[in-house]
Amino acid sequence: MELSAYCVTCETIPCWSYPCFNNFPDMNPTDKKTTLLASPEEPLDTEKLLLERMKNSSSSEDYFRWMLFVVGFYRGINNIEAASGLLEGFIKITKNIEQSAHCYLALGQIATDEQRHEDALKHFTNALELAPKKRKVIYVLQNNIAYCLNTLGRFVEGEKHCRCAIDIDWTRASAFRNLGISLNGQGNVLGAVWALSEAVRADAADGRAAATLTKLIALHPSVAVQCPWVTQVLTADFSANPDVPLM
Repeated sequence: MELSAYCVTCETIPCWSYPCFNNFPDMNPTDKKTTLLASPEEPLDTEKLLLERMKNSSSSEDYFRWMLFVVGFYRGINNIEAASGLLEGFIKITKNIEQSAHCYLALGQIATDEQRHEDALKHFTNALELAPKKRKVIYVLQNNIAYCLNTLGRFVEGEKHCRCAIDIDWTRASAFRNLGISLNGQGNVLGAVWALSEAVRADAADGRAAATLTKLIALHPSVAVQCPWVTQVLTADFSANPDVPLM
């Protein structure tokens, strides 16, 4: 049964998104005012300001941060070629593994947005093969690889990466959502129900897992009999009582 459309769960690392201009590093009040006034109506002025900041960075770390803001700006105006070019060029010159992994992650997110899942998978895999040390980045990479594999119908491989992500952080919902898709794709409906229930428990405010779980129950009505606790999962307020048991 096709459920993936109800569970789009490729994740981002939200440190360089286009709306974050009010969080530019080392910006004085005059600069901030100028930048905010120059956003949507004056994209060329904003681009010029960002490129100047990047060019005049005082350190490699500052350059990298400003470059990510430029990438975010280009994505915001749908100049994907320029955004990808910056990221690919930086990968060629940097010796910093964490920064390279972040760039590959961003390239993967761009490819995912464009529904180029094979390309996205390659980028996320390249990032993971660099062995970055930040657990949040590793989690997102494992989860996004699983998402791509699920989308490509490679559910057994997707399950493996979901479980790797869950081993890193079992408190987050995304990998449980994708695990539900992986298990359902393999015909393991009860396993999928459990995984999606865990996703609901982890983040009740995110309705994607609950919507997917509801659809799965509708497709397999016997699940409500085999797993009577699933009704409680869909109705319980876990934010108020996080210790409500699932079984």
